[in-house]
Amino acid sequence: MIPVRGASSSRSSFDRAFARTHAAWERFAAGAEHPGEVPLAIAMSWHRCRDVYRIDPTRACPAPVEDPDDADDPEDPSTRQVHGGLLARLGAVGAALAATAGNRVATVTDGRGTVLAVWGDGPARRRAPDAGLDPALAWSEPVTGTNGVGTSIVQRRVCSVRGPEHWSAALHQWSCTGVAFCDPVTASPLATLTLSSWREMVPIRPIDLLVATESVAAVLQGTAARHGRRIAEAFADLERRTSGALVALDLGGRIVAANPAARRRGAVPGEYATDDPAGPRRGIRSLGRVVPDVRERARDDPGWRGTVSLWSAVTDDDETYRVIPVVAGSHPIAFLACTDARAGSGEPLEDRPPRTRRAPCRVPAVGAGGQIVVLRPQEIRSARADGHAVWFATDHGPRRATRRGIDRVERDLADAGFLRVHRSHLVNLARVRDVARDRDRLVISTGPGDDDRVPVARRFVPAVRRALGLA
Repeated sequence: MIPVRGASSSRSSFDRAFARTHAAWERFAAGAEHPGEVPLAIAMSWHRCRDVYRIDPTRACPAPVEDPDDADDPEDPSTRQVHGGLLARLGAVGAALAATAGNRVATVTDGRGTVLAVWGDGPARRRAPDAGLDPALAWSEPVTGTNGVGTSIVQRRVCSVRGPEHWSAALHQWSCTGVAFCDPVTASPLATLTLSSWREMVPIRPIDLLVATESVAAVLQGTAARHGRRIAEAFADLERRTSGALVALDLGGRIVAANPAARRRGAVPGEYATDDPAGPRRGIRSLGRVVPDVRERARDDPGWRGTVSLWSAVTDDDETYRVIPVVAGSHPIAFLACTDARAGSGEPLEDRPPRTRRAPCRVPAVGAGGQIVVLRPQEIRSARADGHAVWFATDHGPRRATRRGIDRVERDLADAGFLRVHRSHLVNLARVRDVARDRDRLVISTGPGDDDRVPVARRFVPAVRRALGLA
């Protein structure tokens, strides 16, 4: 149990407005299983702060950045070159918003939540240094807990945190609304803009903050559109000059385009090139593993070329792919991989195994009563997409995942033994009871009921057979 006490014994109108939230925070910080009646995004963040980050809610925060030089580390995807003067534009918007009312502070951070600049006036500006709203201080959620900056970065969208919705008691007199700006291609956070007020609500709605920053978002989308056209031109040009398998991948490892020969080797546009984790051999879908190497080498030398050997399901032998970066200005934005020797030669690349990640020990979902429940991966038999919502078939009945999008859930659960078997379905391999044929398709059962029958799409059959030792 964690002893918890409020930041102040005085009860202003601001405190009274959030009395129920403060009581829910006290109970949850002291060990209650469910956070109570708080917004879903806040409940999820509290779970992360208590059960994953292990943040003491009574300690002062935030903390200085341990090594400011890390911001220049090219290996850190959140600190890659910011598109189109993003920070300068955010600074102009933030300064303008801070000047329109008193008791308001505007902050701009980088993609890791480190404060870069602060504007403001009134009581909020005078108290900002004590709260940690100063340059070079870290506001990422794993460091500071639930807050407008760090939680908007985690959620990749606009986020409001009011009074005791903050995980740290030191911030219970503040309210903030933040919006994260992410790379449209890789979804990596690039920067945030946050408005904060002391002992009163932020005088701007989340939707109004989005409207105020439309021009900034348009810059990112415009840059992504230009890069997309550049990639398409490079792909079409190489396709005219060569034959064999040809595929284009963006810097997030997603397949942007593939010719018929590459499709026969398993390349599917729109999907991520992350090799089947159960497959004994690496095929074209493992090209995503060389993206970090390509990005690093092409950044140092835009004219760099490489080669990598991958197993082919068509030839049942290794094939050499010529790797050619696509650059905009002097920066890589994608790369092409082609089996045709006429595409040239280059420096050999190693098809590295993926970085080892720890399988999730808890998976948040929405319970039957609307509360947040935390599931163990072994309790989940399968997952099914219903539009953007994802439903888990669990030992306790159906539960809706808090995470939206089957692709995201797949990446979260890949290291817990889950396998994609259909465009809309994932299966926990450890929970498979039997495999049967239903007319012309394969069906996996994870339980005795009809709802436990999961169809296997034709293109996933080889991976399923390998994973279950049926190949």
